[in-house]
Parts: sequence; C-alpha cells; structure tokens
Amino acid sequence: MGFWGSFVVHRGAAPLGDLLPEVAPVRDAEVLYDGVAGAWQITRMWASSGDLPETFLTQLRDATGAPVLAADILDSDAAYVHALGARTPFWDTWLEIDGAIGHVLTPPAPFDEDDNYLGDDWVDPEYEREAAATKERMLAETLTGAAAASAAVAWAAEAGLMPATVAEVEAALGEEETFAEDQFFTLINRLGITTRDATAPPGE
Repeated sequence: MGFWGSFVVHRGAAPLGDLLPEVAPVRDAEVLYDGVAGAWQITRMWASSGDLPETFLTQLRDATGAPVLAADILDSDAAYVHALGARTPFWDTWLEIDGAIGHVLTPPAPFDEDDNYLGDDWVDPEYEREAAATKERMLAETLTGAAAASAAVAWAAEAGLMPATVAEVEAALGEEETFAEDQFFTLINRLGITTRDATAPPGE
C-alpha cells in the first residue's frame, strides 16, 4: 500500500508541532530528516493540503522566516509539489503527473453490463479523452519543465541553499521512480538539502 499524505520542508530546529500547534495534522507528524541544529527538517504528515488550512504554507513561512516547501503524495503514484519564499513567489509542479490522473479522474471498471471482464488491454475512449483533457488542464495550472526548475532553483537560492543547475533540477523533475517519494527526495537533494541516505518509507 502506498503513502497518502504530505512531506513538509522547513528551516530551523523547532518541529512543526511547536511552530503551528493550532494545525491538528502536525501533532502526529514524523520527522524523517533533521539536519544540524538550525538547518532543515523534512516532516511526514498523514494529511494532504486538502486537510490543511489554505494558508498553511504562508503560516509556516511566517513562523520560520524562511522559504517552505510541501509535497502531497498520492498513494506513492505522484506528488504535487508547492513552495513559497519570502521574496520568490509561490510555485507548484507535479512529479509523475500521469500517476496522478487516475486519482483525479476515477477510471471506469473494465466490465460490461453483464459483469464480463473486458480484458487487460480494454480502454474506454471517452475516459481516455477526459484523462487527456484533465492532464492538459493540470499542466496548464502548474509549472513544468525548465520553468518549474527555474522557479525551484530561485526558491532554493533564496533559502540559502546551493542548488544544482536548472538543467539538473529539470532532469530530477522528469525522472520516473517506483515511488513518488523517491523522486521527491531526489528533487530535494538537487535543491541543496543533502539528506544523504534518508528516504521516506512507503506508507504502511
């Protein structure tokens, strides 16, 4: 079973629960990576942005005085990454967007009206059209490719990190992993938060 929830990246020694005690989901958050004192933390929450206040990132940015980043993981299939700086604007992008489509638009069951299985290669043309339109809309609403990588590098630079080049970050955004969590950690390392061997285990 994959992981549903969020990873939150913030700077400072204080845990999320101390920074935003009024936000219920942070109370059970699990620290996955804790750098040297005063450095960066990566926390796993069993909640996604839909379960959090719309102002969550802004509240966390204001509480830490530093850029913040979060990634909503969809059953380990895809990740919606969104971030905010003090001066750099909000930016967002998808990791493995094809894996997100089935969660955003429920695919039809491969059975006919008599419950006969239609086969592994059966496709519903109407669903395929809707899925393509959904993907196009999701891409139009977020940054992709070099634009997303440039925004991520600018965010990291404001955060005082030493990110990789825009091309290297763009490559990380385009990677495909078995678990979206792994791609997220690849991205975070390219942005300059060296988690070394720390990785997020799939959800139980």
